[in-house]
Amino acid sequence: MQLAASICGTPIGLVTLLDERHQWHRASQILKLRDTPREVAFCAHAIRQNDLFVVKDALADQLFGSNPLVTGEPTIRFFAGLGLFRSDGEPMGTFCLVDMAPRILSEEQASALEVLGRQISVRLEAVVQRRALEQALAEKEKASAGLRASEELFRAFMNASPFLSYIKDAAGRLLFYNRSFAQRFGVSEYAWLGRTDEQLWSRKLTKSVRTHDLEVMAGGKMVETEEHIRNTDGTVSSLRSFKFPCHDSAGNVLLAGVAVDVSEEVAHHAELERYHRELEDANDQLRKLAVTDELTGLRNRRSFEERLVMEFSMARRRKRELSVLLIDVDDFKMINDRWGHAAGDEVLRRLGMILRTTVRLPDLPARYGGEEFVVLLPESGEESAMGLARRVMQRVASEDWENEPLTISVGMAAMTESLENGFQLVELADEALYAAKRAGKNRVMVHSG
Repeated sequence: MQLAASICGTPIGLVTLLDERHQWHRASQILKLRDTPREVAFCAHAIRQNDLFVVKDALADQLFGSNPLVTGEPTIRFFAGLGLFRSDGEPMGTFCLVDMAPRILSEEQASALEVLGRQISVRLEAVVQRRALEQALAEKEKASAGLRASEELFRAFMNASPFLSYIKDAAGRLLFYNRSFAQRFGVSEYAWLGRTDEQLWSRKLTKSVRTHDLEVMAGGKMVETEEHIRNTDGTVSSLRSFKFPCHDSAGNVLLAGVAVDVSEEVAHHAELERYHRELEDANDQLRKLAVTDELTGLRNRRSFEERLVMEFSMARRRKRELSVLLIDVDDFKMINDRWGHAAGDEVLRRLGMILRTTVRLPDLPARYGGEEFVVLLPESGEESAMGLARRVMQRVASEDWENEPLTISVGMAAMTESLENGFQLVELADEALYAAKRAGKNRVMVHSG
């Protein structure tokens, strides 16, 4: 027994039927009837029937005896077809069985085909519904493409940001955090999603953070604060945090936060405070001495040397830079001889004022002796010291001097590891000063080492 099965002319596989002796036979051939014209197609007749449409012997059948599918290839002799309909009665096609020999279906076989036809109808309708659902989902996906693109852009921006960013819900659960946040705490970009403050921080820190978060959400405005977070290696980081409430698409209140690591800034500030305390302590001691030059109002040589010893020791111990400027008034003796000592004293006073108003707060200008001045520059290297020297020379050049223009020569030296004390640094600056004098005055020279 050779049978072939198809749906609307498209082969669907091999079908087995039970013959009169209750033995199963498998069809050995599948007919390819995809392009059969409608006017000669057996299926066109089957689709118009309510029940199973059977042609026992097509060659002897009045309707199909002259059909080219019967008289020629593939020489169909037997046909059984059943219309396939949706649950609302709309036709979808036919399920057909064909054979090259006449055949009579038993009642059981006909019933089996009708059951199979109903199953195929259900399956086909499910396929149609699934395709309709897939199309609807595709349209929804297309409509959501712009939103996803915006979300991807948001995540890319946040991950590229050096700031720690996060979003929490009202219960304190993390809904989002960026790559900087993940790297700060040594976790993956998704490991902490959904976790609460209680699951992440100590009890004391959790209480403080949670209280502050609730206050921000209730207040409805951005709040800046400084937080101290323990890192995975046990160190503590200082974060400047900006928290503000926001809302999701459903209108639920969320907490958003952006934080920047200010640990270095805090440490530097603390170091500056310690430095200023040390400086104040040193100043208290210096005030007990006669520390001021009476003529210029600057520190005198003794005060300068006391400070020099302290700054040199601190610079070497903390591996910091230290520089000295040694300044001399050009042709000062000629000023005294030509205009008198009172004019010379006025020059020194005004030069002292220029130094006092030009140097930085940590710098120490002093009268070193006669017409010589010295400036001690803590935490300044050659470049910074040269910048100050040029500014002083510009101030001197632009000053409206009473009798005649004034020029100065400057020698500069910066601290090196070979120096044993601060006085050697002054000696190097003195050598540079004499080099400036020999080079024609009115210039700055740096000790070449």
